[in-house]
Amino acid sequence: MDTTPNNPADQAVQAKQTASQVLLHVIALLIQAGRERLVAIHALTPQEVGDTGCAFGTLNLVIIFRRLLRGIKTALALHHRVAAKADRIDNPLRLSAPSVSKRGPRPPRKPKLTEAEDNAALLARMPTDAEIAAMLRHRTIGAVLVDICADLGIGLGHPLWQEVKYLIVIHGGRQTPVIARSFDRIQAVQREVTAGIAPGWRFYCASGPDAGIVEDGAIDTTGPPQPA
Repeated sequence: MDTTPNNPADQAVQAKQTASQVLLHVIALLIQAGRERLVAIHALTPQEVGDTGCAFGTLNLVIIFRRLLRGIKTALALHHRVAAKADRIDNPLRLSAPSVSKRGPRPPRKPKLTEAEDNAALLARMPTDAEIAAMLRHRTIGAVLVDICADLGIGLGHPLWQEVKYLIVIHGGRQTPVIARSFDRIQAVQREVTAGIAPGWRFYCASGPDAGIVEDGAIDTTGPPQPA
């Protein structure tokens, strides 16, 4: 699978950057994309509402907002991690001397949540910044990028996918979950529409006092706060 940037200009720019600089640049683009989506979601055309639903696998606005917020927070935490370990990322061979670890065995990993279970957990409670930072430990950068793409609704059709896909593989992740999720989410949102949960491909809220249909794409701007 070809995982190199398609644009020759991008290849030239990235050839002059270190591995950590490329990562930091793309993570910054992800953060910007997430913030822009939070703002733009307040004034989408009917077609854009449908596209957004397919990107997130639901037209439940509460889930979409919380996924965006968690994705931005995770990307910010990853940006901090990459910046702090830039030398190790840029010089993996020089810094790969074996060392004696004083830590005990890693705790067993929790079973991976299904998307429906993850959405339900997000509806119940947003993770704290400390919990998000802890989630990054003992995980590859590529695996974290996969999770960020999931939360920001970045799949095969998103322009940033071309920027992210090769970094996922280079840094220990797999593209397959993103590819599979893109198709699964299209089917999931179509099931909501067919079942009448989101009639007319409109956003709805199924959590808290805002439960109900969001008419004509109009969204209460007093909803979930945007990150600073």
